[in-house]
Amino acid sequence: MSSLQTALLGLPKRRHFGLLGAIATGAVAFALGVTLAALVARFGDASPAVFLAVPLVPIIVIGTLVAPVFAPIVVFATFPVGSVGVPTGVIPLQAAEFAVLAIATVIVLRRLALGQVPLPWQPPLAWALALFVWTIVALQSSIDTALALKQIGSLLGGIIFAASILAACRNMDELRLILGAFVTVTAGIAVASLAGGVQLQPTYGAAAVGGRLQGAFDHPNQLGALCAMGASIALGLAFGARRTITRIAAAAAALVILTALMFTLSRGAWIGTALALLFLLVAVSEVRRALMTLVVPGVLVAALVASFLPVGQTEIKVVGERARGLTALSPYDNRHEIYAEAWREMRADPITGVGPGGFPLASARAGSRTSTYAVVHAHNLFLTWGAEVGIPAVLFILGLCLSLAFAAREAGLRFRRLGRRADRAVVAGVAAGLLAILGQGVFDYVLRNAVANIATWALIGALLVCLREARGAEPSS
Repeated sequence: MSSLQTALLGLPKRRHFGLLGAIATGAVAFALGVTLAALVARFGDASPAVFLAVPLVPIIVIGTLVAPVFAPIVVFATFPVGSVGVPTGVIPLQAAEFAVLAIATVIVLRRLALGQVPLPWQPPLAWALALFVWTIVALQSSIDTALALKQIGSLLGGIIFAASILAACRNMDELRLILGAFVTVTAGIAVASLAGGVQLQPTYGAAAVGGRLQGAFDHPNQLGALCAMGASIALGLAFGARRTITRIAAAAAALVILTALMFTLSRGAWIGTALALLFLLVAVSEVRRALMTLVVPGVLVAALVASFLPVGQTEIKVVGERARGLTALSPYDNRHEIYAEAWREMRADPITGVGPGGFPLASARAGSRTSTYAVVHAHNLFLTWGAEVGIPAVLFILGLCLSLAFAAREAGLRFRRLGRRADRAVVAGVAAGLLAILGQGVFDYVLRNAVANIATWALIGALLVCLREARGAEPSS
């Protein structure tokens, strides 16, 4: 009773000091805010970004040190502005690449402080490392050193990010959290892109269309690539989630992402997504049962969602025409000449090519089949790398693809034997996302974009986490 009386008598006094403390804290915070605003005003157009970065960076660093799973989520959060350039003074980086470099540094320092190796490793990454080493070898034949260094830095950043996800994820639940963040960001980008409205202008029977959905990306095919991966992951989570609310949220996100994908009119992304969906149908029995049960309700829901979108009947008609003309090229699509030019450059220098990132310059040289118009890439993953870094690079990429396919198969089989069907569905979703980007890569090349590149390596890292967890969960015989 004596202690209670003392507490009650001291309460007004403590309240008084608490109020004074709150006022003092507010005053200090206001003064610091004004000072920070005055200091960052010197950075011109970058002032808003600097103003946010000063308080956020310490929070992100501390959060990553405490919970490494937070690190990949930070990278995904930069995707809406991931293509914005960040001047570094050495190699020009985009915002997503800079975020990867920053969080990887924190993860490496944390692991070194704990006496661990800087980054973990899985055997499939040996093919990626071989590709990186050969890209450095090909640097001596580069046409433009700046473009070559950017390509090398982009590849290295992707490998580091995949290894960082390996370091950040301790189990499949944390991997679900990371993949959920990936899907959430992708769905947000899709919604923001659709909110701006869709106004398609078809020509030549929709073989060429203006006004395609692209959001904050440089080209609709880049948004299509992200949506293809995001939809595959969302479907994998919908069948691999442990709670009903998560399943519903993942299915809704997949529907939104697929809607945005449709209006990108990216035929390569459509084909890649079709391959991913076909793979999910074959690999996951729950998907087959759901398809038989939910196909009619799904069509009704899709029609209902479409009725609320700022899209007219003309746009829907254009989508149909575009789909019917999958094999038709517009008069302005010189893809056959681009393919021929890539083959010519590969034959001219089959060992190291024209140098990393050099295809746009090499294809514009006098005597090239494409010298009369600008070409950014060879519209094919393997032809682009073969022309720029030589045939060995193509072999290393094929080796990486095959090793990842075997990794997905092994992880799926191990989880199946363990009866962990939900984890097996997550593996299938990740593998489907990688298959989608590979399928698109047969017809297009989007990995020059930082967001598409980092997203691809994120899925590679996620698949390697699945392989590690599957091997660790099943006792060795």
